[in-house]
Order: sequence, then structure tokens, then C-alpha cells
Amino acid sequence: MSQHRLNPFAGQNIGYFRLSVVGDSGVGKTSFARQFIETLPEIISHDWESIDPNTEEYMPTNDLVEKFSSTMMEIPWDNMDADEEVPARNLVFLDTPGYGSVVDAQTNFDLVSRYMTQTFEEKNAKISPFIEVSNGELMRSLVTGVGAHKFIDLCFYLIVHRLKPIDVEYMRVISEKCNVVPVICKVDTQSKQDVFDLKAQVLKTLKDAGVSIYTFRIDHDRLVAMAEAGEQGGPPFAVSNVRREVHPDDEGDRVPFTAAENELPLLRKLVLETQITNIRQFTVKKFINWRKKHEVQNHQQQQQQQSSPYLAQTHMQAYQQQTSQQQAPMKHLQHQFQQQVIR
Repeated sequence: MSQHRLNPFAGQNIGYFRLSVVGDSGVGKTSFARQFIETLPEIISHDWESIDPNTEEYMPTNDLVEKFSSTMMEIPWDNMDADEEVPARNLVFLDTPGYGSVVDAQTNFDLVSRYMTQTFEEKNAKISPFIEVSNGELMRSLVTGVGAHKFIDLCFYLIVHRLKPIDVEYMRVISEKCNVVPVICKVDTQSKQDVFDLKAQVLKTLKDAGVSIYTFRIDHDRLVAMAEAGEQGGPPFAVSNVRREVHPDDEGDRVPFTAAENELPLLRKLVLETQITNIRQFTVKKFINWRKKHEVQNHQQQQQQQSSPYLAQTHMQAYQQQTSQQQAPMKHLQHQFQQQVIR
């Protein structure tokens, strides 16, 4: 159901932007995406379905689902005769199934990776192979907010309580084609100290594993120091995406508990305001790196195809030579027999 709000031009600076949320089953990916979008003041409409706040039923996401929201109005480009502007549907959130919902987690890895690769391939197919395009030209034409591509600009990777080896490998796969930001969710169920300890552990593990994340222009070692000092401001961000439980009325039944502070407002401000251009630049940089590897692979395949007739001829000559060598003793015996008959 759509929600309409005032000031339809407040989100012009956001422009076209594509986000994704990834992680295990049941960590609250859909809830996180809804929170990120629905509480954004610039949203004038969105197509997230309304939910009953009293229901506790868990509805898993079984496939890739694109959810569109609008922070601005624009002319409908598919109908140039129209004079009235319509919601641009410029902010896209890709919701993904959790890897715990399938027997083989590689199935989910491949599903998300293929989606990202397809967006690269579609854009690359529109770039003429007969014109040499510099990296600078690609940057200037693609680092925009006008919908020049359909790449995923940022992927939130949700973690609860601990970082598992499978999470590390999943982030490794995604980070090749998308900016990855780890997020510690359900922090209402964790103490403040536990969250900062987990932040430091996640950062150290990813660095040791050689997995790249988007650091919001903060040095990785500085992020570790911030986490160890209990300082907010960088990934992994702590986010509350669960309902607060009702505490018992009896004071004796209450357990002293200081939950971590919700960093969702800070995260959203960094992503959609202060760092949005830098995020777009890193997104296009990943496309350029992929495109370079893609061109090298295509060149190697063409060389193999061009050299295949020569290789086939070489193999035939070698086979004929080997056959001739194998037949030589028999021919020699036949020659000797013929000489004996003549004599």
C-alpha cells in the first residue's frame, strides 16, 4: 500500500539508488528494509505491503524481490505526451532469501551473484565495442543519480550475535560487484558491550580473510579502534529491527541490561546524504574492474578460437607422425618380405 506525504521534492538529492539486504534466514532482513524506507522523511510513496503490527508470524522471503519507493516526482519517460509528473520509484530495495532456507547455501550465493552480474552485463552490452571508452568517461557518465544503470549500489549484510564462516564467504562473493556494509541487527537482545565486541571481531575477521567492505572513508584499523573504544560512527552498524519485549512489572524479575544504541538514523544519513556520491563512485569502479576482466576473458577466448584451426592441424600432424612411427616396423617387415620374394 502506498503512503503519500507532503513536499514531493524533498528527495531530489537522493536520485536513483539501489540497495540490497542479505544474510541468514530469520535475521530480520525484510524488517530492516522496511524500517530503512518507511521511516525516511523524504519518501512520498512506496509499494511495501501494509502489515498487522499485532502479528508475530514470520514470513520468509523465498526469492529475490524488488521493492520500489519514491523520493521525487518526474515525467513518465514511457509517455512523452503526459504533462503530469508521477512518483519516480527511484529508490529500490532488493530483498533476498536467507541462506538458511535452503539445503545448499551456494544456491543463494549464486542467485544473488547472478543478479548482480546480469546488471553489469546489461550495461556493458549497451556500450559500443567499436568505440574505446576510458575509465574517466565511464565514471562521469555512470556516477549520477538519474538512473544510468541498475547496479546494486550498497548491500547491507545482516549479522546476529556472531559472525559465521559462511557469512565471510558470502560477503566475499558479493563484495566483488557491490559495496558491502555489515550490520549487527536485533541489538535489543544484546548488551552494549557485546555489540562493540562483536563489531571489533567482525572487522578483524574480515580483514584477516581479505574481504573488502565499504568503510565510509574511515581507515579499517581506525574502525577497529573505534569498536574497541565503544565509539559509534562506522561499520558494522548496530541496528534495532525487532519489537521491544515487555518487561515484567515485578522489579525482582528484571535483569539489569543496557542495550546497544540503534544506529539506523546515522546509517541512513551516511548512505543517503553524506556518502551517497562516494558510494556511487565505488559502485562504478567495481563495474569497471569487472568489465576489464570480462574484456580480457573475451580476448583470450577469441585467441583460442582463432588459433584452433592451427592447433587442429598441429594435432593432426602429430597424430600422423605418431601413426607413421607405429606403422614403420610393419612396413619394414613388408619390405623385407617383398625383397625375399623377388630374389
